[in-house]
Amino acid sequence: MSTVNQNALPIDRSELWGHPKGLYILFFTELWERFSYYGMRAILVLYIISSAADQNAGLGWAEGRALALYGWYTMLVYVMSIPGGIIADKWLGQKKTVLLGGLTLCAGHGILAVDAPWAFFTGLALIIIGVGGLKPNISTMVGGLYKPGDERRDSGFTIFYIGINVGAFLSSLIVGYVGEKIGWHYGFGLAGIGMLLGQVVYMMGQKYLRGVGEAPGSDPHPDESIIHADRAEDTSLGELFRRLFRSPVQLAITAVLLIGGILMGLFLFEGFDRWAYAALFAFLAITAGMLMMIYKDVDSKDKDRLVVLLLSFIIVIVFWGAFEQAGGLMNIYTKQKIDRFVSISVLDILFYAGTALLLIRGVIGTLRKEDTQVLYYVIGALLGIGYTVLRYLELTDPYLIPASVFQSVNALFIIIFGTIVAGFWLWWKHRGKESSSLFKMATGTIIMGAGFIFMAMATKQADDFVGAKGMLILLILAYFFHTIGELCASPVALSFITKLAPVKYVSIMMGLYFAATGLGNKVAGAIGEAAQAEPVKVELTASRDQMLAYVPDSIINKSQNFQIVADVKIENGQVILMKDGTDFNRFIEWKDGGREELTGRAVKAEEPELTAILDFEREKEMKEKAPGTTAGYTAQVQIFELQNQREYWTFLSIFLLTAVFGLLLLAFLRKLKKLTHGAEEKEGTSHEEHEPYEISDIQDKDKKNPGEI
Repeated sequence: MSTVNQNALPIDRSELWGHPKGLYILFFTELWERFSYYGMRAILVLYIISSAADQNAGLGWAEGRALALYGWYTMLVYVMSIPGGIIADKWLGQKKTVLLGGLTLCAGHGILAVDAPWAFFTGLALIIIGVGGLKPNISTMVGGLYKPGDERRDSGFTIFYIGINVGAFLSSLIVGYVGEKIGWHYGFGLAGIGMLLGQVVYMMGQKYLRGVGEAPGSDPHPDESIIHADRAEDTSLGELFRRLFRSPVQLAITAVLLIGGILMGLFLFEGFDRWAYAALFAFLAITAGMLMMIYKDVDSKDKDRLVVLLLSFIIVIVFWGAFEQAGGLMNIYTKQKIDRFVSISVLDILFYAGTALLLIRGVIGTLRKEDTQVLYYVIGALLGIGYTVLRYLELTDPYLIPASVFQSVNALFIIIFGTIVAGFWLWWKHRGKESSSLFKMATGTIIMGAGFIFMAMATKQADDFVGAKGMLILLILAYFFHTIGELCASPVALSFITKLAPVKYVSIMMGLYFAATGLGNKVAGAIGEAAQAEPVKVELTASRDQMLAYVPDSIINKSQNFQIVADVKIENGQVILMKDGTDFNRFIEWKDGGREELTGRAVKAEEPELTAILDFEREKEMKEKAPGTTAGYTAQVQIFELQNQREYWTFLSIFLLTAVFGLLLLAFLRKLKKLTHGAEEKEGTSHEEHEPYEISDIQDKDKKNPGEI
């Protein structure tokens, strides 16, 4: 229990529009933090795969390597929430940890705007650390603004999470546009400016946060703060480790898993991945040891609940492993194979319809006398006015929408449909229908996975390299299903897990939830990586005169990138690339057994017609050594039909996995609910989700303490 600091000032209780003023400080802080994070996320993978020789230069990595990095990055963002929460709880308090996390984020985004390899990795590392400090603590502070039992807390969280959605929506539109159209580093810099604005708001509003999220031992009025009686009994990780070393059987199992995991990481992977996977497997082994000690310590009822708890972690991993394709594989697919040319009339319908829906939502809120209707009016007006200005100053007919802009669709759907889905579940529950958390998680996983059917349909349309691309409406429908699934499953996940957790292990289980979410993000990156064929490399050996038949002379003179599209033939057991009836193999040199590899893929495909795509770019140093020549040009060769087919089966497999998993969960729902021993009926143990976009469960008035972590 915290000790009272007699010299501390009382909590600021001044209000604005019926809520503590501190709520609006946290609202704008989180809005700008999410603006920076999701803006950077929208262009991250696209920047990594863009050629280093383009006018808007990227890193020039292969898609698979980019998606692997994306998986590691998003996983670490969530995993760092664990030490971020511990630091706040044990030493600094939420308020100082959020401050330091925000400053670290400003530094990370600022460095990321620098065009240098060291800056890229340094910026990502600082962003990971900064989000770890800010993300798990700022939501806790929202709850701390209200006295226990204050009925305004529900709508306060609704306002707060709308801020998250607004930040995510605007960032993908603005940062995505700037990054793709003007320059990647300008986009990163703009995301940093957003974070800086959020930090300025937070620092200037400290007086309205007085007494909220203070360091342990400095809370001025414990009776007015959110204090969990169960936290006094929390078991620390240190205590679990001590018990583990006194338990020979569990220690031996943990040691075997630890050594085996490290060896597996070191021997199955190469380069950076071997050390990264070794560390990941070691973390999982230690986690298994901790869970064994918890299982050993609790009674039979909690043992049953732990079984369901572990299954819930698997649900979380499966869900986010599928959902987080949005920022990785789906982002790349949108850029390469979705028809993004849209007429102005279609854009008018999309944006003005969105504006109308938001304004209608505001009217409904006014009629219901909600506290949030003003936000819908403001967001709707900004969307309509902003689009109108852009329409007459910038847009052409037809207009090629930047791929990263579509990352905003999910956030817009959340703003529009969040409370509608919440209202449906409340109506469903009042009709006496099944509405348990497990049921919602299973249903949401199935609905979210169904969105990948539309992505599979898009791959069937994009089956021809020349002109054929997937319809834009299929991408929009995929995001719609992903959003509805998220609104069903994600808001209840953390609340359910904390209800199942034994009282003295709640904090540890919350940390494991973040770890499971991070692991789901890593799975998402691994799935995206597996969907990309290993690149086959060739070097251009043709002279400048020989290449004049295929590319303009100005391309070679300026050392620009170019693409060759060739037909694939198999002769004498070897692949032949035919360009305009000529054997293009005589102009290239295959690297590292690439010709045999490509031949094997072509033969295995058994397709009558295949198309090879050769994307040539020039090494930077050769531009200066041999200007105006073909020296230094290399290409990655891809068979278009095979890559498209690979993506088709990836999308279809994700759907099948989520559908089967969700249906199995529904099939065993009754037995699983029995194992919870009525955990969902426990009062006073609900915890609001820290994930972005979750506003649906806040409308459930049966919850007693949303927001408490």
